[in-house]
Amino acid sequence: MEVLAIIPARGGSKGVPDKNIYPILGKPLIHYTVESALESKNLSKIIVSSDADKILNSCEKFNVQFHKRGEGLASDKSPIIDTVVSILDDYEKQNVTFDAVMLLQPTSPIKNGNDIDEAIRMLESNENVNSVISVVEMDDVHPARMYWQKDDHTLKSILPEYEQTRRQDIPKALYRNGVIYLTRVSKLLEERKLMMKPSLPYIMNSKYLVNIDEPRDLLIAEVLIKAWKENKL
Repeated sequence: MEVLAIIPARGGSKGVPDKNIYPILGKPLIHYTVESALESKNLSKIIVSSDADKILNSCEKFNVQFHKRGEGLASDKSPIIDTVVSILDDYEKQNVTFDAVMLLQPTSPIKNGNDIDEAIRMLESNENVNSVISVVEMDDVHPARMYWQKDDHTLKSILPEYEQTRRQDIPKALYRNGVIYLTRVSKLLEERKLMMKPSLPYIMNSKYLVNIDEPRDLLIAEVLIKAWKENKL
């Protein structure tokens, strides 16, 4: 299976300025994702996509390819699928095609080459599946413990049938952790979606869940990445 890994790293983050190159434990955040992609044995090509030269320049030491985004692909409202399709079109013009695309987000840095290769193995060995999506199991933070606020400001349970059920007796809920999105190219181009059903879950360790959107997440990331590197959890 020919698999293209795309590492999207837009420069215009508002919650955490320059978050994709923010130094965590001595190296830019994006380097964790690039290094995990390079650990993979099953990725065909790895491309870093950004509108910011300083992000692309920070990855120059790695043996990866680069995609410089134009303004139309780099605004807050630009869907990532447009960037993915643009990259695939560029490769097709070079007569290079892929069976699947894997999106690896720098803001979810805790992953390794084995995670990537296992997700690819799952897609390759299940012909009727179109996507593999990384998830973690949620226990205490579970939809059964969550509510909608109604127009009259009272609470409405999201899962009323389990609202008062013991945690041990509630069906497992899986939360999309943002680490891996793997999709067959044929289906992606057909519907312009990164997640195509039927999809399989690649279940990861919930203790290392982190997705960097705000300054608070950076503090959590430093602690969790250190624990992950030392295999403490």
